[in-house]
Amino acid sequence: MIWFVVNRMSGNGRGMKVWRQVERVLDERRIEYGHRFTERQGHAGELARQLSEQPGTTAVVAVGGDGTVHETANGLAGSPVAVGCIPAGSGNDFCRSLGIPAAWEEALERALALDRKRIDAGIVNGRLFVISAGIGFDGDVALYTNRSWYKRWLNRLGVGSLSYVVTVLRLLVSYRPCEIELDVDGVRSVHSGVWLLAAANMPYYGGGMKICPEARHDDGILHLCLVTNIGRLELLRFFPRVFQGTHTAHPSVTMLSGRRIRIAGSSPMTIHADGEYGGTTPADIELLPERLYVL
Repeated sequence: MIWFVVNRMSGNGRGMKVWRQVERVLDERRIEYGHRFTERQGHAGELARQLSEQPGTTAVVAVGGDGTVHETANGLAGSPVAVGCIPAGSGNDFCRSLGIPAAWEEALERALALDRKRIDAGIVNGRLFVISAGIGFDGDVALYTNRSWYKRWLNRLGVGSLSYVVTVLRLLVSYRPCEIELDVDGVRSVHSGVWLLAAANMPYYGGGMKICPEARHDDGILHLCLVTNIGRLELLRFFPRVFQGTHTAHPSVTMLSGRRIRIAGSSPMTIHADGEYGGTTPADIELLPERLYVL
């Protein structure tokens, strides 16, 4: 039995539009399925957990964006039930990283094939993430983007991923870098002028930004991108390079990798997990090998 967890509001209502088309195809083809609609933040995780405990459930497919996938994955992690996705959000970095097509028709076929594999996940301060966790500037970007009015309007125009770029430009003036203590697999270091630390299980975040180009969902490590001691104008100038992944060659960017990371800042730094608010530092981040089944 395959279940669909539908976020009707994802992508400013695109989730419901996509679901109506998916539902029509499922009914025409007489495929056995079930569906549930989310009603509030966190509900997708609750539904996924409940559905995973029902006999005969093989997969739970999130119809929505990365936030819906994030909640669904948290509900299924550690169970034999696989998570799938039909993208209908702003960023859709989970699908982009796994090669799941952006078109709902092709994504549906991929889900119905029920081709499962196990992937790694990460956990930050007790919250599981499948794509990435970000701390500092990118944590603020995720927080303010999700609360913004322009994300809804850009979603209506079909360019929702640009909302992250708009927030970057807004925060560039006001953000204050800080000093951090960093521990990566027991190796400690201190860094000043820190803008952000991204811990990636997959290469993309923020709607197509290739923050850690070498990140793989099944390589047993987390890839880290640390940005320090860079002026605002220089950050603005080299920011577009993150979409191609060529930012890693910049002298202010340090690429690291590890399985256990601890970060503490001289002031609290915002955390995001798959683009969802995850509190503030200090933070403990750990890789969980083969934690999740995906379609």
